[in-house]
Amino acid sequence: MQICISGIHTDTGKTHTSAMLCSILKYKYFKVIQAGLPKDSDKIKTFDSDIQTYPEGFFLKTPASPHIAKKLEQAVYKGLSIQIPLESNLIIETAGGLFSPLDETSFMIDFILKNKLPTFLVGKYYLGAINHIFLSLEALKSRNIKILGLIINGEKNPEIDDLIYQHTKIKPIHLPFFNQKNFLSIKEDFKTELETILNLNAL
Repeated sequence: MQICISGIHTDTGKTHTSAMLCSILKYKYFKVIQAGLPKDSDKIKTFDSDIQTYPEGFFLKTPASPHIAKKLEQAVYKGLSIQIPLESNLIIETAGGLFSPLDETSFMIDFILKNKLPTFLVGKYYLGAINHIFLSLEALKSRNIKILGLIINGEKNPEIDDLIYQHTKIKPIHLPFFNQKNFLSIKEDFKTELETILNLNAL
C-alpha cells in the first residue's frame, strides 16, 4: 500500500511521523519535493538506519515555497508529473500543508488526488490549529480522498480531541515528540495506540 503523509500546516511533524510509520510498518520512504537542506530523507535515517529511502521527486536548493524556489532557480518540472516510485509499501511525504504550492499551478492536495493516495493528516495543537484541522479534513473529504487517520504530534489536549471527534467522528492518534534517544520507547507506545484504532495488517 502507498500511504501519503500530509499536513495541516508546515512544521507539524510530517517527517517525524513518516519516520515512525516507516519503522513500524517496515515501509520505504519518498519525499515528493524537497526545498532546501538538510534533506528529510537524511533526517528519516537518523531515527532508524534500516529505513530505505528513495531520492526525492524533485530537489530545490532554496528553502522556500516550491513555486518561489522554482522561479528563483529557473528550475524546470511539472509538479503533477512527478513520478512515485513503483513500490507497494511506501510512505509518501508531501511538503507543507495541503494547499502549499507544488509548483506555480498546483498544490500538494492536487498531487494526492491525482495519484489517488490515502492519507494520514498530520497536525499539532497550537493557536489556530483547530481551524487548520477542520479546514484540512473538509478539503480532503470534499475531494473524496481517503483519510486513514489524524495524527497529532506533541502534547495531548482532551478538550480539542473531544471537539474533533464530536464533529468528524475521527479520533486523533497522538505521537509524542521524540528524538534519537527515546525513539524506540516512543515507537512501542505509538504502535500500541495505532493498533487500538487501525488494523495495521491492512496497511
